[in-house]
Amino acid sequence: MPETNNVVRTNADLRADILSQETLLTEKTYSILLIEDNPGDALLVKELLKSSGIGFSLSLAVSLKDTLSLFPGNEFDVILLDLGLPDSVGLETVRRIQDFDNNSPIVVMTGLDDRDTALAALREGAQDYLVKNNLTSDVILHAIIYSIERKKIQRLLKKKARQFSLLSSATAAINECKDIPAIFTESCNDIRILLDNVGVIGIESNNHKRSHTSGFEYFKPWLDPTKPITDVEFREKFLSANPVKNEMRNLFNEGKLQRMSDDIQTYLFRDDGNPEIQPHLNGPDLNVYAVGIVKNGRSYGGILIFTSDPVQGDDADIVEAICYQASLCALRKTIETELRLSESRYRNLNKELENKVRMRTLDLESSNYRLNQELIERHKIEESLKKSESSLKEINNAKDKFFNIIAHDLKNPFTSLLGATELLNNNIDRMSPEKIKELAVILNDSAKGGFEVLQNLLAWSRSQTGLLKFNPERVNLHSLIATNMSDLRMAAERKNIRMVDNVKDEIIIFADKNMLNTVLRNLLGNAIKFTYNSGNVEVSAVEHGNGADISVKDTGIGISDDQVNDLFRRDSISTKPGTNMEQGTGLGLKICKEFVEIHGGKIWVNSILNQGSEFVFSIPG
Repeated sequence: MPETNNVVRTNADLRADILSQETLLTEKTYSILLIEDNPGDALLVKELLKSSGIGFSLSLAVSLKDTLSLFPGNEFDVILLDLGLPDSVGLETVRRIQDFDNNSPIVVMTGLDDRDTALAALREGAQDYLVKNNLTSDVILHAIIYSIERKKIQRLLKKKARQFSLLSSATAAINECKDIPAIFTESCNDIRILLDNVGVIGIESNNHKRSHTSGFEYFKPWLDPTKPITDVEFREKFLSANPVKNEMRNLFNEGKLQRMSDDIQTYLFRDDGNPEIQPHLNGPDLNVYAVGIVKNGRSYGGILIFTSDPVQGDDADIVEAICYQASLCALRKTIETELRLSESRYRNLNKELENKVRMRTLDLESSNYRLNQELIERHKIEESLKKSESSLKEINNAKDKFFNIIAHDLKNPFTSLLGATELLNNNIDRMSPEKIKELAVILNDSAKGGFEVLQNLLAWSRSQTGLLKFNPERVNLHSLIATNMSDLRMAAERKNIRMVDNVKDEIIIFADKNMLNTVLRNLLGNAIKFTYNSGNVEVSAVEHGNGADISVKDTGIGISDDQVNDLFRRDSISTKPGTNMEQGTGLGLKICKEFVEIHGGKIWVNSILNQGSEFVFSIPG
C-alpha cells in the first residue's frame, strides 16, 4: 500500500506537468477525463488530442481511487480509460466507474488487440475500444465524437422506453380509477414521476378543491422550510386571487399544456402579490404550467405543474397524453354517473306509467284526442299556406316595384354620364378648365350614384339568395367608422357638411366586417344625402360587453311619423331625392335592417321633421 501511494504521488506530479500545457480550444470544447497510469501514454494521448483539432480541457487520473475522487462534482463529455491500473485491472474498472457516473461515455484503451476483450468491454457499457499501438489523431477524434453521440442515442432510447412504459402504465392506472378525485391523484403522481424536480397539484373549480392529497412534499425545491405552508393557505390565498382564477379557467379549458402568462407569474411570485404566501417561495426561476382535464358546462379543472425547467418536446406530449386519457376517463365517469341517474329516473317513471295504465283506461279518449289534434294541425297548416301565399304575392309585388325603381335609378346616373361625356367629346377643345372641372364633378357624382345602386343591389341579391355568409370577427369600431367617413368625405365637402366621429379608439366588437361596412355606408350616405348644406353628421357609440349601440345623427330634413313606420318594411319600397336632388333606390335601409338582425341586433330611428334624424342600431356582445 505505501508503494501504491508513492506511485500516485509521482503520477500526480506528472499530471500537473501535463495539464499545465495550453489547452487547444476550438468552437466546441470537450471536457475529457484521461485515466492512464503510464506517463508516456498519457503524454501521447495529449499530443494526439492536440493534433486532432478539437477543443478540449483534460483531466488526468492515474488510478481507480484517483478517478472516483473526481465524482461527484465534475461532468465529463468522454472518459478515456486504460484497463490496466495499479488498483484495478480489466472490465471491473468499467463497472466501478459506471456505478459513479453512468452519463459519460467510456472509450477503453489497451495495449492488447484482443477481439474478445473488446466485445466484453462493449457489453459492459463502453462505447469504443482502441488499441494503443494503432492510435492516431483521426482515430481518437472519431472515437470521442462517435462515443458521445452513441451515448446520447442510448440515453434518448432509455428515456423513450421509460416514457412509453410510464404512459402505458399511467393509462392503465387511470382507467382503473373509481372516481374523478382518484383520476386527479393518479394523473398528478404520473406527471411527478415523468418530470424530475417538479411540484404537481390537481385543481377543480369547486372552490379550488385540491384533489391530489399527497401534500406539498413535491414543492420542497421552492419552499422555505422555516415557513411551512398549509393546504388551506395555498388554496385560499395563492389560487383564489381573481387574476389567477381567470387565467386557470382559460388554460384549463384549452386542454393543452400551456405556461401561465408572465404577468400572472409575476403576480404570484412578487413580494406584494400574495403577501401571505410569497415568503414561502424562494425560486426566482419557477414556472407554472397548466393543462386541463375536466370541462363540463361551467365547471373546469386541471393540473398545475411548478418547475424551474421548461416542459417541452416528448415530455410535454406525454403530459398532454396523460391528461387527455384522464379527461376521457373523467368524462366516462361523468357519463356513467348520469346514466345511473337516468336509469333510476326511468325506473321511477316506468312505475308511475304502469300505475296510471292500471288505474285508467284512456285508449278511446287518447284516440279521439289525437284525431282532434290532427284536425287542429291541418287547420293551422291551411292557414299557414294562405298566409304564405299572401306573403309571396306581397313579395312579388315588392320585387316588381323594386326593379322599376332600380331601372329608374340606374337610368338617371347613366343619362348624366352619357350627356356629360358627349358634351366633353364634342366641345372639350373649346371648354374652359372650370367648365371641364364642372363636368368631371358631374361624371364622378353620376358614377358614384350608379355604383351605390349596384352595391345595394348586389348586397340585397346575395342576402335574398342565401349566398351571403355571416363571418363575425373582432373589429375595431373606430377604425371602421373612420374608413367609411373618409370614403364619403368628398360628398360631404361638396355640401359643406361637417362630419364628427365621437367613437373611442379602444372599442372592439364582434361582428361581420363586410355587413357592418354596408350598414355604416348606407346610414352615413343617407345622412349626407338628406342634410342641408353646412349641416352636421355625427357618429357615436355606447359600448356594452363585446357589442355596442351605434348612432348616426344628422341635422337634415327629418322624417314624418307616417314615413318612419314604412322605412324598414320589405313591402314598402320608395325613393326620395336628397336636399341637392341626389337619387337612391330606397333599398339601403332594408339591407341595413337585414344585416343588423343577422347579428341578433335591432335598428330604429328617432326623427323630428325639418330638424334631423338619428338612426341607431345595436350589435350585441
